[in-house]
Amino acid sequence: IIMAKLQNVLVSYDGSPHSKEALHWAIYFGRHSGANITAVKVFEPFLTRPLKEAGSILPDSLDQYEQLEKQDQQLMAEAKALGREHGLKITTEILKGKVAESILNYAKQHAMDMIITGNRGHGALKQLLVGSVTRHLVSLSPVPVLVVKCCPLVEFQGGSLIMATLRKILVAYDGSAHSKECLDWAIEMARPVNAQITALKVRESAEMALAYGMAESGSAARMMAKIKEIEEADTAMMEGVKNVGRNLGVEITTQVLEGNASQVLMEYSQKHGFDLIVAGARGHGIIDRLPIGTVAHNLISVSTVPVLVVKI
Repeated sequence: IIMAKLQNVLVSYDGSPHSKEALHWAIYFGRHSGANITAVKVFEPFLTRPLKEAGSILPDSLDQYEQLEKQDQQLMAEAKALGREHGLKITTEILKGKVAESILNYAKQHAMDMIITGNRGHGALKQLLVGSVTRHLVSLSPVPVLVVKCCPLVEFQGGSLIMATLRKILVAYDGSAHSKECLDWAIEMARPVNAQITALKVRESAEMALAYGMAESGSAARMMAKIKEIEEADTAMMEGVKNVGRNLGVEITTQVLEGNASQVLMEYSQKHGFDLIVAGARGHGIIDRLPIGTVAHNLISVSTVPVLVVKI
């Protein structure tokens, strides 16, 4: 089965543990959707001391440069070998330049449908470190970016690597255009492996404050009417989501909760053992750099499971 949306996958690979997890996910998509996989390593040119001072590139710099190039070629050979183990041909590319820019340019030129990248760690302190590369990719990529922390799809049994199955997908859904696109992606991923999808709508405090404000002004009846109106609109919206699934032969569970969207999504995904969270982000471009505090940014910062950020 080839997923219509997922035919060409680019994975950022530098041999680090989190980039290996990213490669495993790419292999998973290759196996389950027939997607073509390209593993890319970006070689950032460097000099050990300023040129002005040295007058020319020193021989030890050149040696170091050649050594690093050899290491990169070795990494790419390893990526190909891992693909072969799973019966897949992985294309490899070594690019030169700034990491995020090089990956985005390559993705654009080669019509990639998704970029997969690892992200170091998770937790409050690490939020500050959300790899600037990862954040840059998510902010500026016109195609979805899958940010991988760990790979629930890969298990090691007796020393050999086996691919497990994507079982549970959580979608952040609010009826907006980008949340509909998130749902489409979740359905595409769920269908080949019969994964379960849960669409979760989080009623943010700002949405409810309006209703509660009415109570403070002495109009309990108006508050109740407003809350009822919000609940009915959410029920109708979620019924629409279930229908979309039914029409495509996918069962979608829906849930509406109140609170801070990022926090609720995180806690819900941990409590119920989801393998993947799909969240939307508006636009791409310098002005739209993913602002700190948006749901997508918070999720890639602190989620312990992979997050697919879908752009529109």
